Amino acid sequence: MGRNWTPSQRDAIEARGGTLLVSAAAGSGKTAVLVQRVMERLTDEQHPTDADRLLVVTFTKAAAAEMRDRIAAQISRLLEEDPYNVRLQRQQILLARAQISTIHSFCSELVRENFYKLDVSPDFRILDDAEMTLLRHDAITQVLDEYYALGDALFFQLVDAFSAGRDDAQLVSTVETLYEFVRSHPFPERWLREKAALYREELPASQTVWGETALHYAQDAITYAVALTQNALSLMEQEAAIQKAYHDAYASDLAGLLALQTYVQEKNWNGLAFACRNFSYEKLKPLRGYGDDPLKNKLTASRKEVKATIEKLTGLFHESEEECAEDIAQLAPLVAKLFEVTLRFGETLDRMKQERRAADFGDLEHWALKLLVRDTPEGVVRTSDAEELAARFDEIMVDEYQDTNEAQDMIFRAVSREESNLFL
Repeated sequence: MGRNWTPSQRDAIEARGGTLLVSAAAGSGKTAVLVQRVMERLTDEQHPTDADRLLVVTFTKAAAAEMRDRIAAQISRLLEEDPYNVRLQRQQILLARAQISTIHSFCSELVRENFYKLDVSPDFRILDDAEMTLLRHDAITQVLDEYYALGDALFFQLVDAFSAGRDDAQLVSTVETLYEFVRSHPFPERWLREKAALYREELPASQTVWGETALHYAQDAITYAVALTQNALSLMEQEAAIQKAYHDAYASDLAGLLALQTYVQEKNWNGLAFACRNFSYEKLKPLRGYGDDPLKNKLTASRKEVKATIEKLTGLFHESEEECAEDIAQLAPLVAKLFEVTLRFGETLDRMKQERRAADFGDLEHWALKLLVRDTPEGVVRTSDAEELAARFDEIMVDEYQDTNEAQDMIFRAVSREESNLFL
């Protein structure tokens, strides 16, 4: 007897002709849906697909093995019901060479097939965590020693900015963290160039990416504070004595908050900074006989939260737009030097791995990308290798899609036919 699929599950199984993204909680049957979709693609009477023309990517090797076993079991079950079905017999054979694996296994196979195009040793091995930690330590040590030996004044400023006169441990941590972060992007060097350029743009603080982020935060924070104050003014209407003592102060708070909100909406950085620094709170009038009154406590807690919010904004907008511009300009050369050191660290680490005929999982992804796409001034374009590879697959199915970064998403797109993808 077949499983009773929900309408949403049935949609995910039967949808055709486009990219499909399925979002569902753990334990909701995503893997079962994926297996059923595979089976219905293999047994489709109108437009059947062979098992070796599907690319199924899972998050772990164990998940890949389970997926293959489930599909094999389903084919065997159908063959028990129809033992002379030639198509099912063929799918049982083709399943052995079907691409059901992790993204790293897929990339590894692709790289080994094309090692001569990448200047990569065909017998490279994947470093374990312990080896990688030691190699990273050796690489960053070598890079920093080189910079110290050069006597680069800007480099020493960078060290001072992170070390506060103690050691360069914080700089080491920053370089390694930045290196790992940029490797999640398909084109790390381009990303670094673009971010370094942001520091060189002569824009008012409110128009920079940081200023826009700060103003967006301010908008949310002030909206929250306004809602708290309006709610407090409404609640105090329940008790005349409390309203008489507290209304004027809370109404004054609200007027001040609405003024801040106007500054944010106008993107008036200096006006907002000045208003935050000079935000005043009227003193609450005496209220006797309400020492531990729940309503009074709720109102005072609300005002305390508003004050804390304004204090955060004051810290965020403590400088004028002109002072912020000066800070950004001063940071520009230090950021450029940090990016330079990070790139040098990556180059040194790559060389050390190459000498050992070794790689990590990030290398597999970037090597695969190098085979599949080109970064051009007009945008990313697929290579002939990608076109050839895409022709081998009728559909790509990805389990645990939320765990893939930008560097893996581009791989899927490069080897896909745009109309036939399923991402779970």
